[in-house]
Amino acid sequence: MNESVYLDHNRLVIDGTPRVLLCASLFPFRVPREQWGQRLEAVKRLGYHAIDVYIPWNFHETAPGVWDFSGRRDIDEFLRLTHEAGLYAMVRPGPYICSEWDGGAIPAWIATDPARGGGDALRQNDPAFLDAVRGWYDRILPIIVRRQYGHGGPVIAVQADNELDFFACRDPRGYIGALAGMMREAGVDVPIVACAGQGDMARAFGGADGVVPAVNLYADDDGVDMDAHVRYYRAAADRYDAPLIVTETNRLHRTLRRMVGSGARFVGPFLQVSGWDFDYGTSVNNWGALESYMTHDYDFGGVIDPAGRERPDADEARRLSAIIAALGERLAEASPAADQTVGCHEAVSPCLDGWDGTPPDGIVSRDGGDGELGVGVLDLAGGGRLLTLTNVSGCDLAVSSGSAAVSTPSMPDVVVPAGVGVMVVSDLPVDDRLTLCATNGELIGLDVADEGARITLSPPVTREDGVWATFVSGTGADVIAVREQTGDTETRMCGDVLFVSGSDGRISFSADNGERVYEIVISRPDRRYVPSSAPLATVDELDSSGERPAWSPVADGTDGGRALPAEDVGVYAGAVRYTADVDGATTGVVLRDAADTISVRCGGVRTAWRANGGAALYVPFDDADRTHAAPDDVSPTTRTLEVTARIWGHSNFDDSRLLSLRLTAKRGITGALAVSGVHDLGSGWLTGYDPHDPAYARSLRDAGLEIGEDPRPRGGFGGWSTTTWPHRLAYMRTLHVGDTVAALHVDGGRARCDVRLNGRDIGSITPLRPTLWLGDVHDGDELAVIVWRTWGEDAGRATLLTGREVVGWTMAAQGLSELRAAADAFAGAGDRDGEPATTRTTLPLTVEPGAAMWLRVPAAALAESACSMNTVVRFDGDGLQLTAFTDDLCLGRVVLGGLPGTTFAGGRGDLFLVPEHAGDLLLYVEATRDVAGRLDAVTLGGPVDRG
Repeated sequence: MNESVYLDHNRLVIDGTPRVLLCASLFPFRVPREQWGQRLEAVKRLGYHAIDVYIPWNFHETAPGVWDFSGRRDIDEFLRLTHEAGLYAMVRPGPYICSEWDGGAIPAWIATDPARGGGDALRQNDPAFLDAVRGWYDRILPIIVRRQYGHGGPVIAVQADNELDFFACRDPRGYIGALAGMMREAGVDVPIVACAGQGDMARAFGGADGVVPAVNLYADDDGVDMDAHVRYYRAAADRYDAPLIVTETNRLHRTLRRMVGSGARFVGPFLQVSGWDFDYGTSVNNWGALESYMTHDYDFGGVIDPAGRERPDADEARRLSAIIAALGERLAEASPAADQTVGCHEAVSPCLDGWDGTPPDGIVSRDGGDGELGVGVLDLAGGGRLLTLTNVSGCDLAVSSGSAAVSTPSMPDVVVPAGVGVMVVSDLPVDDRLTLCATNGELIGLDVADEGARITLSPPVTREDGVWATFVSGTGADVIAVREQTGDTETRMCGDVLFVSGSDGRISFSADNGERVYEIVISRPDRRYVPSSAPLATVDELDSSGERPAWSPVADGTDGGRALPAEDVGVYAGAVRYTADVDGATTGVVLRDAADTISVRCGGVRTAWRANGGAALYVPFDDADRTHAAPDDVSPTTRTLEVTARIWGHSNFDDSRLLSLRLTAKRGITGALAVSGVHDLGSGWLTGYDPHDPAYARSLRDAGLEIGEDPRPRGGFGGWSTTTWPHRLAYMRTLHVGDTVAALHVDGGRARCDVRLNGRDIGSITPLRPTLWLGDVHDGDELAVIVWRTWGEDAGRATLLTGREVVGWTMAAQGLSELRAAADAFAGAGDRDGEPATTRTTLPLTVEPGAAMWLRVPAAALAESACSMNTVVRFDGDGLQLTAFTDDLCLGRVVLGGLPGTTFAGGRGDLFLVPEHAGDLLLYVEATRDVAGRLDAVTLGGPVDRG
């Protein structure tokens, strides 16, 4: 194993020295290559020690069997720059990374294809998936191995997979063990970790040999329980004979203090360096009521904004980094105080049973209100304590120390203002001659030498006037008090020690006991945060063109006229268009397995774009939809049905509530029902017990829910009054709609409904999936719906949709290559046959339903508003999707006005960040509504955080 970095019980040891590390997420695939060095230096300026680096498999395998590690994919160069910057790195090559990235970084051609290791084999101890992973590891691990610490590189740890406790892995030990085995076989000799996403350390690493469990802690920043939460997992790590490694957590430095102050050795605030989602790197997540589309702007409020500028909390980062450096090994080998219960301390009353109200070491809080104080106490190696006091209440709290060593008349209470956290030391041996008993300033420097010591205290973040500290000599006989004086310099003799104070902002006290000289300095950590500013410009006119990207036919892709998912025809990003003829009397369509963003055009009918989660989607054609029809668009006998499915991204999570939120889910459609009959099924149902579950029927009778069967009650769908909750009842009827193809739609339902046809399970209808494809039905078929109700949820109104299944599909694709080609053509457009290829467009402008156009923002205008190597470009408008290109990049997409069926999450949805020297900004603008979209204004410049 690597002797330069190792984990030793509760210690993280680098070059023989125990360390506490702050680690900022910095993802090179979300930052332009030209800005890598700037971001690394930004992390270094914070005082952070390390970065964590996801490496997405599908960012490097750009198509099946096509690998790219050049340019902005040159991870080897990024790790070299990291080492050059003096930072450590934890690398996280997956195979699964989550990170709100397309498919969690597992290529769609793997996840959606059981023959390649997808399906039931995905993220399992299964030879098919592990063989696919080996193809990735064979390429990425050699890069990681040669960049390991101790071998001339920065890598101090490697993570196997990610947050496995969120996933139904059948054999975590075998799976993680197999990944770790491949890593060791490739030459990885630094620690291998596996992190728990929701605290289940055992499931996250499975007890695999040679793998260290880590944990992600996303507790409430304002919760009094945070310190206890960390101590709980510190104790859990002890049971695994490991230090507490917090691979991900919140970004606020007040919270990070609590992590460090409760015993964490490695603290990694997730996305402390914000970024962007390039190309089609966005994903679909399970954060919304239905699903969430992740934005181009990938920003959760990290201390470094997406443009690379510091945010105000950067000053607190430097203060915390200075405290960690000052305490050094004392902190790196500290333990939670034995007399501190695993709990929290409230200002008024205890919050856990078993706590007798006696705070550790005399630390108490008092306040007239309902104040809450989070407390962390560490016994420092070599003596002394670190007290982390966090006021999470809305009122100021007074905190006293009642220990004999610091109980002096000159020491007032420490007032911790609402929302503030402090870290102070008590009874800290400076050396064998002097002990720092207590202070209201944070210790940000401690340099001990044979001839004496330099002690640096930071002015407190409290509202107190002045800094005080108390010291005791080595004999314990003399207590020495020091207070900063406002105004003139003060000289003070206390025992054998002489102190001199001043008030110029950097105040030094010297002490000479005859043998050693002590200097006590009151100084602030360097404040470097400067609010971002850049000149603002409003664009009034833009070059424009109405030429649209081509659609490429999918050769032999429809398997004899069937509609196939996009992935089955080799389309993993972009859009797929399905075209077929339907009867002229069609009143709507049901699209089977529809995802992600869907729009329909049928004759003169054009629907708005909407998100759908992979289940059947009912699209009725209202009379209002026909207002867009041209006279020759509508035929009394046939019409052309055109379904466009746009891939926003593959899910980065795995959630069975929606089909498209499975990691293995495909995009597009698998068929359509041309609806000609709409049958209201609101009444006429027979109510009874589920005939396929007699045991459950008996339990309902035992609970008092009796239903007679001679005759069965007949009535409305979901209707039954009872005092027995929860329950599930069957609603049954005979269908008399002839031989047809059908789907069941429930409008306004809030309950789960399991559907059977002739006793055969078809599937479930839920509030998230209101339509279910039934397939072929025949006259006399028996339909049964089992309705689950907990507290009286509305079952909704049931409708049977009948008609013909659409056949004879043709398919075409429009991916990144087609859009790139169109962007390049627009970028190079000049006069053609004496006619201008582009025109000038004045804002505001409108884009009609179904229309699209190209717009150009000139490079010169972008350069005039650049700040920190980027220009922020904001858009005001509604009903539009904008896809942005520069000379070398697809910046991604934004949607103005949102889309029905989804929310946008992860950052701001109205801007692009354009890198410096990237050339013109080319925008492909598409209308998303069934009414005209509007682009009202384009604004260049200014900070990312606009007030």
